[in-house]
This record gives sequence, structure tokens and C-alpha cells, in this order.
Amino acid sequence: MKRFISILTILVMTITAFCIPINASADTITSIEYLDNGDYIETVIEDTGISASASTIITKTKTSYYKNSSGSVLWSVSITATFSYNGTTSSCTSCYHSTTAPGSSWTIKSASHRKAGNTATATATATHTGTTGSQDYTRSVTIQCSKDGVIS
Repeated sequence: MKRFISILTILVMTITAFCIPINASADTITSIEYLDNGDYIETVIEDTGISASASTIITKTKTSYYKNSSGSVLWSVSITATFSYNGTTSSCTSCYHSTTAPGSSWTIKSASHRKAGNTATATATATHTGTTGSQDYTRSVTIQCSKDGVIS
């Protein structure tokens, strides 16, 4: 019985050692740009994956939320990108975009993304339809990785 408990304890310790996350950072970076009409654009960079501290691959999402003066999201555009870096260079290996238009009078007209070198960009056009007609708003969001894995 003692031998069984010892083996079980070693097995549990071994499994637990492989289950502890190495770096599960929940860091976010937020900036706000105020518009003349009282609305504002809130841009957020956030982690979208877990990477080991010694890893040279990182995935992040950068989102621009177009909000009204009450703080409700009218529409948004996001870019999610995966980067590789080695201390000398960095490059974007993949990316994709996403959009939302939860505002009742807003629709997404078009959206696209592109990557070049260590940069990825998403561009979206949203249409606001009001009593005086409709107006298009275009917003781009760009995410970049430094040679050391610093995202901006």
C-alpha cells in the first residue's frame, strides 16, 4: 500500500509539472482618441494566446472600438497577428481581421487585412444610416512587433 501511494504521488507530481502555465500574461494596453462629435475611439492590444517565456512566437489582437459618448460600442475592427522574432529581426507570419457593428444604425460595408514584414493592418469601413442619410467611416488598425517581441 505504501508503495502504491508513493508511485501515485510521483505520478501526480510529474503530471502537475507539465500543467503549470509558463507565461499566461493578461496584459492589455489601451489608448483613447476623442472625436469632435463627442464620440471616441478606444484601441486595445491584448494577449490572444499563451507563449512560453523562451518562445520566439507571439500572438496578439489589436482592436479599435468606435464608441458613442455614453460608452456603447457602435462598431469595431480588429487585427489578430502572429509574429516570430529572434532579437535581430521580427516578422508577421499570419494575420486575420474581424469586425462588429452592434450599433442599431451601423453596418460594416467592407473589411480587409494585409501583412508586410513585422506589421499587420486591418481596414474596415462602417456605414451609419440616420435620418439625414448615410455616412461612411473608415478605420485602420495596425499592429507591429519589434525584434525583441515588443508589440505596439
